[in-house]
Amino acid sequence: MSYNFAQLNDKEFEILVVDLLSAFLGCRIERFKPGRDGGVDGRFFSIDGENILQCKHYLKTGHAGLISKLRKEEAPKVKKLNPEKYFFATSLPLSRINKEEIKNIFHPYIKESSDVYGQEDLNGFLFDYPKIEEKHFKLWLASTNVLSRIINNAIKGRSEFELERIMKQSYRYIQTKNHYKALEILTNKRVLIISGEPGIGKTTLAENMCLYFTSKDFEFIDIEESLSEAEGIFTKGEKQIYYFDDFLGSTYLEAIENKKDSHIVKFIERVLSDKTKLFILTSRTNILDGGIYHSSSFANSNIQKKEFMLTFDSLSMMDKAKILYNHIWFSNISEEFIDEIYKDKRYIKIIKHANFNPRLIEFITDCERISTSNCLEYWDYIEKTLSNPKEIWSDYFNNQSNGYVRNLVLLTVFNRRAITEVELRKSYDILNEFEKLKNSSHTNKGFDAMSRLATRAFFVRDKNQTQVLYTLFNPSVADFVLGEYAKNVGKLINIFKSLETIKSLKQLSSLKEEKIISQEDFVEIKKNIFHDAFDRKKSENYLVYISDMLPVGIDEVSQIITFLKSIINEPCEIAEFSSLLNLLLIYEDKLKIKNYDFLSVCIGRKKLDEYEIESFAEFISILDIENEEVLSNFQASLEDFLVKDLNDSKNEIDLSKIVELSKSEEDELAIDYDIEKIDNELQGLVNLRIKDFQSDFIDNLDIDISKNILSQISVDSMIDNHIESQQDMDYDDYRENSYYSEKDNSDNAIDDLFNRS
Repeated sequence: MSYNFAQLNDKEFEILVVDLLSAFLGCRIERFKPGRDGGVDGRFFSIDGENILQCKHYLKTGHAGLISKLRKEEAPKVKKLNPEKYFFATSLPLSRINKEEIKNIFHPYIKESSDVYGQEDLNGFLFDYPKIEEKHFKLWLASTNVLSRIINNAIKGRSEFELERIMKQSYRYIQTKNHYKALEILTNKRVLIISGEPGIGKTTLAENMCLYFTSKDFEFIDIEESLSEAEGIFTKGEKQIYYFDDFLGSTYLEAIENKKDSHIVKFIERVLSDKTKLFILTSRTNILDGGIYHSSSFANSNIQKKEFMLTFDSLSMMDKAKILYNHIWFSNISEEFIDEIYKDKRYIKIIKHANFNPRLIEFITDCERISTSNCLEYWDYIEKTLSNPKEIWSDYFNNQSNGYVRNLVLLTVFNRRAITEVELRKSYDILNEFEKLKNSSHTNKGFDAMSRLATRAFFVRDKNQTQVLYTLFNPSVADFVLGEYAKNVGKLINIFKSLETIKSLKQLSSLKEEKIISQEDFVEIKKNIFHDAFDRKKSENYLVYISDMLPVGIDEVSQIITFLKSIINEPCEIAEFSSLLNLLLIYEDKLKIKNYDFLSVCIGRKKLDEYEIESFAEFISILDIENEEVLSNFQASLEDFLVKDLNDSKNEIDLSKIVELSKSEEDELAIDYDIEKIDNELQGLVNLRIKDFQSDFIDNLDIDISKNILSQISVDSMIDNHIESQQDMDYDDYRENSYYSEKDNSDNAIDDLFNRS
């Protein structure tokens, strides 16, 4: 495994070199705090006297810049120090001639050219001392082998997207004290809920926790909206890490009304029952507090006890200094711009600013997003950005972007901040047509050209083998857009008419629930997009969902009735199955349905989840349906669900009193168990699950549990998992690596960190 060390800043590189040479030389090398080092990054004493180590991370400057620096500045320092022996290390690759040249510069203090260490030597030491490699998180995380392992441990699709995006940003990650707290909670409790204010860094922390454990052979599952996607691939006994960012979203009341709170609590309980599972969730503090207040499920669970929670409420001054320093080091802004930050120690003003957060620091150190090309105007730009963080997108959006780019951003924001390229391309053309946008220049305003422009300022564009996904570069883009357009009903109508996704309809409902748009505006927007959807014959799923969103008038009812009759006469698969059932209940008297066979086609191959099972049971019970095919299909769907649910929960049974393990004289493992007792335990789980539905209709179904459900459960796999569970999951030792003292938050300590010598 070979590194060029580009993912480390200069301070991190110094720590690595000291660790490696301490191991190689077999002695403790004393390291000093950052600052003016006088040519000393490390020191140790031998019988002959003082030995000094100096490190130079000169990837940006190259070999010529390094040699010039050593001759003019470092050699005089070493002569003044007059050590017994001098060691020099650099991240640059060095030839034999290069080493001789450096040795001669520091003659007579460097005794042998072998006391000069280049990139190849350091990689050799890393191979010899793998524990040091493990200690330096950012280093090994970027290695080819680890990257390959990480990607292989992601489920395909969005999770793979997420991992690739997180890896691209990992070099900017700073391991603050919250990192180690999070690691401790996750390792010991296996569930971690990170709460904090927007922009504080909770998502970045969660993402890097995921990255770390994925590199340790955990399969990574990114959850977007529904835990059903995680439950579908929950495999007992296999190392899996689940990530649910902003798990209550901005509409926690909607989440609670849809029973997502109990769903989350149940999933946490499942994770806790399996030592090979980890679960990370994030939430804004006010949303989580509101969720706990309104949710009985949260209140009665361990979430209320907060034993899994890490509140990301503050950063120390040194944490902030380290974040700013790292962003400057890895920024693509020129030295002239960086000088403006250092002038009169302005970096201290940034660090102490009331609005400091990592999201803003990323913004002000990205040259693609700096609104001026004049370095003398840079400090004014920084101050304005920090003082008015919600307005940082105004200039980009209103002045530096054209109407075509703005439309791309608007469509993405109102599609819940993420959209596939196929959906965005189609919606972009529709919106431009609605607004009759005219190209006032001869430049190309097609989707490909405009999406490239938008990606530079507003988007992150990710691609895998099957699709391209656009997400917002920063959540504050959405905050700005929503504030700018919340009252522009005409524009909102055009945007939502152009979007043809269920996500956009959920976003519209969310905006109403959050009171970002008024109830009156919501009704007007919904009415317009409702009629447009039927006029342009959008997908059946879209029409089902929008018809179920809100009570409608006489004109809308007639359209819904006609639409539902078309489904009854020519049925098709409907993903929004619960919404369809609700509509059939509402308009049952007008539809006068005689035969419900069409529902079998509507379900298709869809595996019904818990909520859909409950809706279907209620539907059958209320209408007193006796259609044999419907009843048979419902029971089959229920049994499929129970089999899956039992497979997921079967290893929760305590087999320690049922299965006896012993070893023969030949040291072979002997297993003895009572199959009848195991069957009774399994049947008990199924009966409890049926009771959970709280449905008399389901309770009264004649289900042959033994034949239709237990027969599909592998007792052998249960026994195997029981044997494996006797061994605790082994987490590798993980040590803190820091180049400053967390307790030292003084201006002098910050000056030392920012010293450019």
